[in-house]
Amino acid sequence: MFKAIEKKSVPEQVVAYILDSISNNTLREDDKLPSERLLCEELRVSRSSLREGLIILELMNVIEKRNDGTYIKIENGNIIKEAIDLSFAVTPINYFELIEVRNLLEAESAVLAAKNATISDIKKLDCLCQEMKKHIANVKEYAAVSTEFHIAVAKATKNDILYQIFETIRYIMYDYQKDNMMTKDEILRSYNEHIELLEAFKAKDMQRADEIMRRHLEYTQNLYENKN
Repeated sequence: MFKAIEKKSVPEQVVAYILDSISNNTLREDDKLPSERLLCEELRVSRSSLREGLIILELMNVIEKRNDGTYIKIENGNIIKEAIDLSFAVTPINYFELIEVRNLLEAESAVLAAKNATISDIKKLDCLCQEMKKHIANVKEYAAVSTEFHIAVAKATKNDILYQIFETIRYIMYDYQKDNMMTKDEILRSYNEHIELLEAFKAKDMQRADEIMRRHLEYTQNLYENKN
């Protein structure tokens, strides 16, 4: 079913290969992917490269992990959107520009989420915090869940344009986070700030949500600037 990928491939090429398999109907909605071991053997890629590729696909809402395996979930009509998302994944990104965008939008996103979040939104954010806690020792998995938290915050604002902006840059945010946090202490501080945000949303405390998000953004920006 699968052809080997050249060994020089990066995780994004795994993503491109799966998207291509969807577009030519080799893979269809609700198809189950082979096990990681078989995929590594068939594509001739390392386990770490494959896993990162699968994380990207999950962030792009192309695959879904279930109890009995990983399934294709994209509808063929959305393949163009996913190809656009992939262009972000393989294009060099200026992360200082991403920082500027986050500074402009995320504090306001937190304020609106504190004001407008429903019980369902709070439950979603709570579940994501629990997932983050499980992955504190794995920066890539943690970064993926943390990214989902920020997307969920944008969705909780009930401003669809703001939400779509964050949906479009979700891979860039993931890539920035996974390369920005290096130590367990850095991840723990990030996790604790997400917990603080969750509590502010539960209390509908807009001022507190604004303060915590600005502090969180400043911390992650300082991390990035000190490493670059």
